[in-house]
Amino acid sequence: MKTLLLMLLPLFLVPGFATGSDSPIANLVSDLDSSDALVVARAQAALDALDSSSVAPLKEALGAQISVRSRALLFQKLNTILTGMLAELDTAVTDFSAARRQARNQAGASAQKSAARKTARTRVEKIEHKLSASDLFLAPALARHEEQTGTAVQLVLRVRERLRESLRQQVKNRWPQLPAAHNLSITDLRCLCALLPPPREVDSWDQIALRGAQVAIQELESFDRSRTILARSWLLDLGEIGQMKLEEWSQDQGSSPVPPGIRREWTVRNRLRIPAPVDLDSSISMAHWDRMDASARRNQLLQLRAVHGKQVSPTLVYLARQDPDKTVQRRCAELLSLLGDPRGARLLLAQRQFSSDQIEETSRDAILRASVTLRDGGDLEGALSLLDDLSQRVTSDAELHHAIGIITMRMRNLERALEELQRAVSLDPRDPTIHYNLACAWALSGAAESALEALENAMKAGYSDADHTSSDPDLESLRGLPAFEQLLQQMKGS
Repeated sequence: MKTLLLMLLPLFLVPGFATGSDSPIANLVSDLDSSDALVVARAQAALDALDSSSVAPLKEALGAQISVRSRALLFQKLNTILTGMLAELDTAVTDFSAARRQARNQAGASAQKSAARKTARTRVEKIEHKLSASDLFLAPALARHEEQTGTAVQLVLRVRERLRESLRQQVKNRWPQLPAAHNLSITDLRCLCALLPPPREVDSWDQIALRGAQVAIQELESFDRSRTILARSWLLDLGEIGQMKLEEWSQDQGSSPVPPGIRREWTVRNRLRIPAPVDLDSSISMAHWDRMDASARRNQLLQLRAVHGKQVSPTLVYLARQDPDKTVQRRCAELLSLLGDPRGARLLLAQRQFSSDQIEETSRDAILRASVTLRDGGDLEGALSLLDDLSQRVTSDAELHHAIGIITMRMRNLERALEELQRAVSLDPRDPTIHYNLACAWALSGAAESALEALENAMKAGYSDADHTSSDPDLESLRGLPAFEQLLQQMKGS
């Protein structure tokens, strides 16, 4: 890979480049500014091929005197690499959290499990160390990643906050007293704008935000795609101050080269927290959003979700909290849940009172998925609250009664669990999993005969997981019974 990359890069020095060496990144920057379209295309391909091993040279290049367009391209690439590393960190922390929880729940954890936990911790520390080495360049990537990606894992949230606190400390160490905004380099200005405190708390930070908004809007006026994407992400980080300056720019009758319609489009997209990459392939205009009624806004959101999927999660989160219409808020929470974003479950729980006696199929599916998210995250009360509200609007639904049965069984409300699971069996007698969970509920209740009957019915419906059945703690009361051992043998032979 490295050999191929070097072949793609003609060995030209970059005028004014700080290193003054024939490094691949230096040559790449030179080629990005070439007047030869083929050279530029090759340089772009080489840039796209860079991975996490290129963080240090990209940082060095961004600290040098390079063209505005090359700076935007390199910044965007570095941001993409760091975002990928943050996603990798989320996965590693989630795995470590699961391994730690498993060890705590099982006394006398085996050496194998202890080793797995240690391996998971080492992986987390390694990724976190690599991210910390990116210095303040991590700030914009972290801000966008946090808004884009929800999590139900508390340890992930704590690790993200630790990274953010480390960035704040870097700022204090580098600038005991913040310099004037106009004295900051564009690169430093961009990074600091991702660490802003709430507006009107510290005047020096407000001045940085105002300067950042001014530069970002100038970048929007460049009509260069890479610079526009960078500016759009920058303005999202600027929050209230960025939106204020965009509104002023949108309404300005002065000499901006950007047509009023496009200015309005960008202003609305920023307010609705639509991520910058969505702009690249979006034919859905948002300029008239404020003139749409609730029904039209809901339909627009369905289109956005259909075209862009998880990319529009920040928009759904924002509108689920801020849209003036409750039905739009709810639709956003439902769409988030259907996308698998755990924030959707929390929002649905907060909005759990329905607006009518009828419920759409998509709403039902979203609520069921949200309940699973809450259940697996340990919030059994929240999951049950969602399902109880749903059961007031939906009748004769085996999946709903099954879900309630599982939760109430975990809560050890066995009387309710048996009632719900028996109702689910009556509605869908062919589902082997319902029969199996009914067997678990009976076993926990001490009714061995009923448990064995339900387990046999599960087998008749197609259940055959002997390994899980033999180790399931819910069936502990059945172990050693001849009838249970016979059923296990039948499962193994099926």
